[in-house]
Amino acid sequence: MILSDRNRIERTVRRMAYQIVEEAHGKQIQLIGLNERGYALAEQLCLFIKKGSDSPVHSEQLWAHSNDSFTLSQPVNENTVLVIVDDVIFSGETILKGLDKIPNRERFNKIFVSVLVDRGHRKFPIQATVIGMNIPTKLNEQIEVGLKNGLPDSIILNKSIS
Repeated sequence: MILSDRNRIERTVRRMAYQIVEEAHGKQIQLIGLNERGYALAEQLCLFIKKGSDSPVHSEQLWAHSNDSFTLSQPVNENTVLVIVDDVIFSGETILKGLDKIPNRERFNKIFVSVLVDRGHRKFPIQATVIGMNIPTKLNEQIEVGLKNGLPDSIILNKSIS
């Protein structure tokens, strides 16, 4: 079942970008997009932030479940706000794994999480500060964010047969 189309997602991401700028309080913004879909969302957020704000912003990709090490391409200091970006938050495991891979976390001014969809069911004590949509689901349901041309294009609810 399709829950959201490209137009609604774009409006939602634009609103999320404004919320991120407000949370950053004029500081430099470092967006870390997790995996493929989190990075696609981070790139779109980056574009909206650049259009609507003077806050310096940069985005990069982190593969949360890989064994590869991760190095930030931008210098980190007390004037930088880190935003961990993912498409969907469920148990919080992906966010936690991504956060564990980021070096020098203590040097950031602030760290928070931004997600397009929060579907509940947290296993780990991870909460998103900036949430595009709250879509409560059952455990046997799955939310999938479809991409088209590298941008979030649809949000689909799949029910698994059990």
